[in-house]
Amino acid sequence: MMAPTISVARPLAPVASFPRRSAPTAVRASTYCPAAIYAAPLRPAALPSLPAQSLPAFSQPSKRSVAMAAGNTNVPVVAAAAAEADNNGLAVVAKTGLYILLWYAFNMIFNILNKSALNAFPCPYFMSAMQLVVSGVWMCAMWATGLQKKPKVDMELIKGLLPVAFAHTVGHVTACVSFSLMAVSFAHIVKSAEPVFAVALSGPFLGTWAPAYVWASLIPIVAGCSLSAMKELSFAWGGFLFAMASNFGMVFRNILSKKCLTGDMKEKNIDGMNLFGLLSIISCVYCIPLALIMESSKWDVAWQVAVSSLGQGEFLKLLALSGVFYHLYNQLSYMVLDRGLSPTSFSVSNTMKRVAVVVSSVLFFKNPVTFLNWLGSAMAIFGTLLYSMAVDKEKKDKAKAAAAKKL
Repeated sequence: MMAPTISVARPLAPVASFPRRSAPTAVRASTYCPAAIYAAPLRPAALPSLPAQSLPAFSQPSKRSVAMAAGNTNVPVVAAAAAEADNNGLAVVAKTGLYILLWYAFNMIFNILNKSALNAFPCPYFMSAMQLVVSGVWMCAMWATGLQKKPKVDMELIKGLLPVAFAHTVGHVTACVSFSLMAVSFAHIVKSAEPVFAVALSGPFLGTWAPAYVWASLIPIVAGCSLSAMKELSFAWGGFLFAMASNFGMVFRNILSKKCLTGDMKEKNIDGMNLFGLLSIISCVYCIPLALIMESSKWDVAWQVAVSSLGQGEFLKLLALSGVFYHLYNQLSYMVLDRGLSPTSFSVSNTMKRVAVVVSSVLFFKNPVTFLNWLGSAMAIFGTLLYSMAVDKEKKDKAKAAAAKKL
């Protein structure tokens, strides 16, 4: 009788016999441009963008790349490595989602605490200075404990930061004043018009002229703000003008950062977080004297009224938490940017954050809102998203044109 034949699985071919794909590489900016810290158009009052970072969600090896790299190793090891790659990818996505949720939450909490404090203690210059002080102290503590790399500060850097910090102070203080004069929801709708200032001022000051489709994306912003203003029950010209001044200050901060911050900022450890910390500290030099001049004469009476209505402990806690959450929502914005979101993804996230702030403030303070208010708000917020997408397209078009010239 013939012995039964046993078929044996052919061993995997050596790795060299297969065309190998190069491992995915992290996408990094080829150069570090300090001006890019403020390049993104959709930023909150103190929300600079970070330099381009690697994209963690796409730098993880796929099952196929893991299997090919493993060559002729046994199948369980390949499967385990592929499963680990998938788990790492899910962990990155989950962590990014958590950061975005915390960014939203801290921003909503800050706006509610800030408006509550201003209702009890209507001294916006004091509040602005206090928030900058808290943020500056927080960053000093992070540098002292090693949680954040210390920036290498020299006189050249300080000279470059002085005009940028001045514009930052103008943007922050005027925003706080506008919040004290009208509803938070409407103030944020007016502040969504910041891209209009960015496009209008970038041409004459930076020589960068926007194409027609970028200008067209501003139409719903202007129309939405106008419609919302016409039907806003809490409308006040003072609040409206201060909110517009905040837009002007923040756009000029971006422009001045491109003109004044020169040299290799990477060697000085000037990332977005450290830049915000330095701006907060220098802005105190501008903001504290301004607060003393503008409203120190009424601090005593306003303080006593606030303490009598809330109690000293509760009032002090409200002030402290306002400063803490001012810093936290800014810190989370940098952490979100560090996750390597694409410009479009960040624009969508930032747009939804503004929606969350507007809706939460309306619900908390029970502001009367008409249908046309909601319609105008939706148009303005949607316009900011269109603007961001148009700017992203403009950058891609310029990159393609530059690449075509090299060929």
